[in-house]
Amino acid sequence: MSPLRSISHIALVTLALPTLWACGAEESQGADAGASAADASVLPDGGIDCGREAGPPNAERFVVVARPYTDEGQQSGAWEVLTLATDGTLSATGSRFDMGRASGGVVEFTPDGKLGFVALDDGSLGVFRIDDDGNVTVLQNSLNEEFYASGVSVGADGNYAYVLSANWRENGGGIARLAIGCDDSIVDEGLVAAGKLPWAMRWTSTGDALVAADDLGDSPLEQDLHLVATNSFASPLASTTVFPDRDAIVGSMAITADDRFVLLGDNSGFSGLPNRVGVARLDSSGIEEVQVLTPIDDPFAIATSPFDDAAIVVSGFGNAIFKLSYDPANATAPFENSGELAYQGARPQLPADLVQITRGDLLGLVLIAENQGLRRVRFEGGGAVTDLGLSAFGESFAAIVGAVGVQP
Repeated sequence: MSPLRSISHIALVTLALPTLWACGAEESQGADAGASAADASVLPDGGIDCGREAGPPNAERFVVVARPYTDEGQQSGAWEVLTLATDGTLSATGSRFDMGRASGGVVEFTPDGKLGFVALDDGSLGVFRIDDDGNVTVLQNSLNEEFYASGVSVGADGNYAYVLSANWRENGGGIARLAIGCDDSIVDEGLVAAGKLPWAMRWTSTGDALVAADDLGDSPLEQDLHLVATNSFASPLASTTVFPDRDAIVGSMAITADDRFVLLGDNSGFSGLPNRVGVARLDSSGIEEVQVLTPIDDPFAIATSPFDDAAIVVSGFGNAIFKLSYDPANATAPFENSGELAYQGARPQLPADLVQITRGDLLGLVLIAENQGLRRVRFEGGGAVTDLGLSAFGESFAAIVGAVGVQP
């Protein structure tokens, strides 16, 4: 998510107050933290694989949400833990903790769902451990090494977290790598690739990464989407230009479940161009821009169906959720804007970031952060997308949802 977009989006809810840069880091380690040393093995790059395998696909999950305001509308670093039952019902647990303010963004979990990582509003990183009862221990509430975090992504094996610093290259822009120890310690290994404005990063099913950035490592100039292998971020495997006018701010990104197409949402409010969603094709020859859908007002977040037949685009300023029909056989225009969803209850209010369940009986369930709750939307298969309505947990400023995350 673009820092500029995050600020302007929240400004519609209430007046934003200045955010202070927090320095230093705090750690808290328990004797039972992380995987045991006996479970660890050496990775090809010399790191340690801690064996953070995913748990049962149909177990109850915890959902973690930031509460970035107090009842009085002042800025807050409060967080709340909810439960997502196996039938998709959301409930409050009463578990709360303080870590640092995150007015937007996504909490990334290790595959076992034990550790959570999130970029905080001040550019630092928050890291926490959650136990089987939903109790949270904050491990880092202001980790800031040589980066200014605008986003974070955890690798598929859970051994590394990658921090995006959406800045210009000469001001520290790029991607940093953090090693996640088996004792839950966090070690900053520095930049794996310098770059200009790395806005978003997503993983393919084969373990490669796609990064939206104005340039990355030794990529050619004037190209804004890059395919990289995790052992060579500084030398992309392929690059392309999705928005040739170079006026885009990429606020959202998604990959289809079949790894064939990448969607980028341009929600720039300064270019003078209508907001849009660009589509690039991914195949053995590399990546290539194939389609632009426009206008789509403020494409703040995008999710694709696990059944490869649809996608949704969350329009923040438009207070809407659009369905995109997806035809994988159409090589030049695979997506079509099919209009807004049929909402259950009131239409969305300032919808923002989203998280998605990718396995088990809840496969295809999407949780979307709104002004004062979480909206559940589900990909049903056969091209159908169903709005299940808003789950709200309060009515005051303190009920506003910031960052959101769900255990895998």
